[in-house]
Amino acid sequence: MANIFLLEDDKILSKGISIALKKDEHTVTAVYGYLEALQQYQKQKYDLFLLDINLPDGSGLALCEKIRETAETPVLFLTANDTEEDMLGGFSAGCDDYISKPFPIEVLRKKVLAVLKRTGGGTARVRYRDLEVDKEKRLVLMKGQEIHLTSTEYKLLLYLMENRGRVVTKAMLLEQLWDIDGNFVDDNTVRVNIKRLRQKLNDEKQEYIVTVFGMGYTFGE
Repeated sequence: MANIFLLEDDKILSKGISIALKKDEHTVTAVYGYLEALQQYQKQKYDLFLLDINLPDGSGLALCEKIRETAETPVLFLTANDTEEDMLGGFSAGCDDYISKPFPIEVLRKKVLAVLKRTGGGTARVRYRDLEVDKEKRLVLMKGQEIHLTSTEYKLLLYLMENRGRVVTKAMLLEQLWDIDGNFVDDNTVRVNIKRLRQKLNDEKQEYIVTVFGMGYTFGE
């Protein structure tokens, strides 16, 4: 439903947040440090930024200020800094809202949905050439004709399309495909589902899903 950028240096907390947001069909790009975030945040269009403030190599406040130089994408801070001074500093940097740690994951989910609804974030349809995905109806259309995909195939295709032009590694795909109920998926799961997707898209020439040898896959040109 929405493409979300998550900057949180606590990898356990980051994993928990990612799993929770994927329950609402969001796509999550997770990074763990300020310098990594600087390299990644402009590589695609995001509907929401979730930023930790205190990081080992920088500050989420500084990243928020950089985002505000070029975009009005909503920013939600995840932080233990909940004094009035800290909150005012965050709003001065350009954030839209705060959530103080520790927080119940369900509260975060509701707040994310509220921010996206208020700002109109999230794109209902993703298109490339003759291929279209309607995220609200979970429909995949090729030249107007519905293609029936499994849940795993659908998640794979949507993630690749939303990261069009970017090399997506197998590790990144495995993170997206990790079952929210905890069922194990492995490297073979990616290969098998990529093969099935190509068959269903009649993509033997790799015009949609392109293998980048030794790295992973990319979508489109």
